[in-house]
Amino acid sequence: MSVYDYVIAGGGSAGCALAARLAEDPDVSVCVVEAGGKGRDLFIRMPAGNGFVFGNPRLDWGYHSVPQPGLNGRRIYYPRGKALGGSSIVNGMIYMRGVAADYDMWRQAGLPGWSYAEVLPYFRRSEGARDRLDAWHGQDGPLKTEPARNFGEMERAFIAAAKAAGHREIADFNGPERTGVARNDSTVSKGVRQSSAIAYLANPPPNLTLRTDCQIARIVLDGTRATGVETLDGQTIRARREVIVCQGSFGTPHLLMLSGIGPADHLTQHGIQVLADLPSVGANLSDHPDVPMQYGSDRMDLSHARYQRLDHAARLMGKWLLNGSGPGGGAFFSTILFHALDDPALPELEVFMTPMVVEENLGNGAGEQVPLLQRLGRKLLVRGRKMARPGVQLDINLERPRSTGTVRLASADPRAHPLIDPNYFADPQDIDHLRRGVHAMREIMAQDPIAKLVTGEIGPWKDAHSDDEITQAIRETAYTGHHPACTARMGDVLDAELRVHGVQGLRVCDASAMPMQITGNLYATVVMMAEKAADMILGRPPLPPEYPTEPS
Repeated sequence: MSVYDYVIAGGGSAGCALAARLAEDPDVSVCVVEAGGKGRDLFIRMPAGNGFVFGNPRLDWGYHSVPQPGLNGRRIYYPRGKALGGSSIVNGMIYMRGVAADYDMWRQAGLPGWSYAEVLPYFRRSEGARDRLDAWHGQDGPLKTEPARNFGEMERAFIAAAKAAGHREIADFNGPERTGVARNDSTVSKGVRQSSAIAYLANPPPNLTLRTDCQIARIVLDGTRATGVETLDGQTIRARREVIVCQGSFGTPHLLMLSGIGPADHLTQHGIQVLADLPSVGANLSDHPDVPMQYGSDRMDLSHARYQRLDHAARLMGKWLLNGSGPGGGAFFSTILFHALDDPALPELEVFMTPMVVEENLGNGAGEQVPLLQRLGRKLLVRGRKMARPGVQLDINLERPRSTGTVRLASADPRAHPLIDPNYFADPQDIDHLRRGVHAMREIMAQDPIAKLVTGEIGPWKDAHSDDEITQAIRETAYTGHHPACTARMGDVLDAELRVHGVQGLRVCDASAMPMQITGNLYATVVMMAEKAADMILGRPPLPPEYPTEPS
């Protein structure tokens, strides 16, 4: 039997960062238990290699939702990283925090220590910005950031069109303003994806043990105290001080429920002994629904889709292998617009502009005929099975949806995936906000700088004009924004120091612990939470609050 001071269940975005910070204390021993591998694969490190990770059962858990009535009965594919680094091995590498009001609402909900001024020092401690030298950013942290690399003529045209339609161009999404359009920052450095494993665990200290290819079956409890974890092969890994669960918004509630921590009636239905009746475990699932508007174009020369051709893909990869240069060393998301329907401090919509048309849902297009030269090359950048095409895709993400869902057990077998029900569009306001977003994007796309580069709307959008038709197009195309959160949240399941109510020696640190959804991508916030959790766990005083008064 192995014994450590701290056992971290899950080496994902939070788990790797938390492990590295806890292990800075040489007097403690830390063990990370991760179901996947080491997260060092070539196509994890290469930013343009997402297509080799997405849908690969060795690197992607490959979850699906239950059928969604709000999406005409469709099931949604949820990629989740399966390796050290977790979903930061498969994300879009966008460095985006929430807005200040998001974290201030956490504090106002009764969670001391989580206001924006109190979390900004932890964002700064985690960040190693290449070009941001002001007080809103950190320059020396492990998580390296830089301006998104693949920023070309089509992206500049979109920004010009947005400005022509009345949107502001802003300098920094993570500075004092959020509503507007800009080139975004990326979690990429010198051509390498900055997963949390690459960023934080490049040189693990001797007091940090990484147990990979080791899936956890349940948390071991002695009465009401967590004392370790049990793996699928029957090993027990003991924790002298604490077990910290970092398995993400699907994996964390799944593990808690398998261990007898969750809604009593649901656990009883599956024959699991109830050790802590916590009805909110697996409840309040909040995801950013994504509506992909698509425009055709005959400008293959301006599209990322050109890299699918085998000769172009080989050239892209050769440059990257040589020295990390070229488009292969950057994320394909580089331009974002935040649109506020009412309050500019709390924009409702985050829109990702990409100069290619893609289909992410793996089940769609499985039988598509693909030209020989593109059959292999497309894997470099295409999530899903359909070929990317030249054009513009505007992924409209609803940032604070009213509709929330659940994560539930399918069975008591830890190998069985949980039942995921995001409950998209249960609240009609969500559809209304997205319809308004569609109108706002059409206004931008009608402006000359971008209109001259596209041939018009395609797919379900081509003939969607009335409110009913737009609603139907939304239901037909909506997908996940890849930002599930809140399924073991502070205030219900956890206290403000991430401790599980009713169980000693057990905490949660990942997006499931977020008390409410944020305005932006989750990765930066999850890493911030891990930085802050390390101070809480080790009993260190929190970093002093900061709020820059000078503009960035």
